[in-house]
Amino acid sequence: MKDGVFIVEMLQKGYEAREKATQVFANISLQQLNWKPSEENWSIGQCLDHLIISDCLYFPVFKKIAEGKFEMKFWETWNPLNSLFGKMLVSQVQETSRKKLKAPRIFEPSQSNIDMGVLERFHKHLDSLLGYVADFSKMDVDKIHITSPISAVVTLSLRNAVTVLIQHQYRHINQASKVMQSKHFPLA
Repeated sequence: MKDGVFIVEMLQKGYEAREKATQVFANISLQQLNWKPSEENWSIGQCLDHLIISDCLYFPVFKKIAEGKFEMKFWETWNPLNSLFGKMLVSQVQETSRKKLKAPRIFEPSQSNIDMGVLERFHKHLDSLLGYVADFSKMDVDKIHITSPISAVVTLSLRNAVTVLIQHQYRHINQASKVMQSKHFPLA
């Protein structure tokens, strides 16, 4: 079943995430971008850098899917845990975090200072992500399964991958917004 309604909903949520990030982070200073409430917490810049890094790891396979050049590997087709992995990821990466999750090493942001260009890079990357999502509108997002960049064992439907990535935007935009509400957040 081709699910254009799902794609439209995901695109709308993606554009809303972009707008929220624009409104919330448009006027922050470099000091504010890199300020962290503690060593265990990420800065606003690290949250945005993390989204760029993690989402871009999906782009090569998304490009193949969009171009009609993607062929599922044996494991992607026959993995009996496809549904389980996808549902688990969707429930773990909620827009509002119920509990703190440790990012896989491959998705970790830069530990050094993030430059102000991260805001523009974030918007460009989100535009690319939403472009791929739009390309999927005439596809059966439940029949296409991809391998997660985290592990070759983890496969999930394109529907679940898109859902996770869009929810992930909100999760870290919300996390970055909370940094701004911290007691000692710099004023400028």
